[in-house]
Amino acid sequence: MFNHLALDDFAQGFAGDQSGEELLKAMQAGAITGRETTNLALTMEPLKPESLERTLKNLEYRTQDIKMFNSIPKMVAYNTVEEFVQLYSYGAERGGFYSEGELSEVEDSSYIRRAELVKYMQVTGSVTMQAQMVKSFVQAMTQEVENKMKWILRLANRNLAFADSGVIPDQFNGLYKQHMSIGSGGNLQYFWPTRAAYFGSDVVVDLRGKSLKQADVEKGAIIVDDHYGTATDLFAPPKVNSALSQDYYAQQRILQDGKGGVVGAMGTVLKAISTSVGDVNLTGDKFIKAPGSKFSTSTPDTKAPAAPTIGTVILQTDATSKYVTAVDNPGSLNIFYAVCAVGKFGESALAIDATAMVIITGKAVDVPITDGAGTYPTLGYRIYRTKPTAAGTPTGLEFFPIFTVAKGESVAGYDGASANRVRDLGYFMPDMEQAFLTQWNDEVVSFKQLAPISKLDLAVISMSRQFICFLFGTPNLYAPKKMIRYINCAKTLVP
Repeated sequence: MFNHLALDDFAQGFAGDQSGEELLKAMQAGAITGRETTNLALTMEPLKPESLERTLKNLEYRTQDIKMFNSIPKMVAYNTVEEFVQLYSYGAERGGFYSEGELSEVEDSSYIRRAELVKYMQVTGSVTMQAQMVKSFVQAMTQEVENKMKWILRLANRNLAFADSGVIPDQFNGLYKQHMSIGSGGNLQYFWPTRAAYFGSDVVVDLRGKSLKQADVEKGAIIVDDHYGTATDLFAPPKVNSALSQDYYAQQRILQDGKGGVVGAMGTVLKAISTSVGDVNLTGDKFIKAPGSKFSTSTPDTKAPAAPTIGTVILQTDATSKYVTAVDNPGSLNIFYAVCAVGKFGESALAIDATAMVIITGKAVDVPITDGAGTYPTLGYRIYRTKPTAAGTPTGLEFFPIFTVAKGESVAGYDGASANRVRDLGYFMPDMEQAFLTQWNDEVVSFKQLAPISKLDLAVISMSRQFICFLFGTPNLYAPKKMIRYINCAKTLVP
């Protein structure tokens, strides 16, 4: 057996001898791979192949993460304009009892004709001929088609909730936009004449920074029942459902017989909640969570509009404001506002106002906005604000999106503000989520497909194969009053 000294003597005996070098090379493997010695003279590391698993490790979302779109009732669309008729009322509930032989009064039923436009979601993929020829651990074309299909599914799933054709005309109207059916003049084709009427209605439950609880689900189910529906499903970001489950932890009881402890998994994970009018399934969908926050150094999206100019924010007295000092700013701290321009391909950089604002009860905030001149058009503006902070400047603070308005709404003056101003009445709080409860069948909601998710091969005009994955359709919310929208839901358990 060689000791270290003997091994050194052995190596010196082969000094300058090629066979000695080969032997030493075989004695050490090292941590260097072939790519690190490319075009270099070989040292004494062995020539060894790299070890690469022949499976693709997916770091992105999976098909089963697409919850809403996978489960929404699908129907066939036969036109690019999908119309439907709503029975609004059987007639006024009055009278009905008459004397013998008396002619009864006429009561007219009320109908509403609505329409939603089919919109077109698509993405192009391309795979070179060489990529299709080389031996690899995935089939390049097959994998790319699957990737693009999932890209479309993510787009469809998120926009089922948040899309707004009033801001971006190429989008369909998501469930939240259709739920907020706003008109003017009391026209029967609309359910609510103003935004204030909508946010004050029974179909919007404002938690004002508290977490969703069983009582809130019970309340929503009863409201749906009052509107002649049956609540079956609640869709929420996973953190909202997690907070709902955590609310049960303190109430759990474990019974044992005194002879020993209970063996098993501890904890309560809610999959459904029993209400007085039926069971409600709980579904966590990570793609309906609120858009991400930004900092002052955030990079604009590719092909985004130019950043707008934000003026000095102005505190206004407004009796319709939802702001309450004890809830929204109990420490009378500062908040800061920012705005970005929204276009077809994303958002601009933030325009931040350095004015420290203290929001109190009965006050609203007007945000002056001037459009920026850029290559890509501005279609709307997204308003951001910070949480209450002791900071005196916005430098380094985190800004959260609270709502989005169309460019035309801003130019005209939004929610009671004068021209080129957007008024924040406090309907939405920063860093909060939304959820909805509804009767999840085609009596209330569906997705009308002119073309289901499909693939179309394009003509070969270069040494690559191109294809388009596409989905043509639109959601239809037939009965908005049979859907309850929860806003300002906390992401963690808040009593």
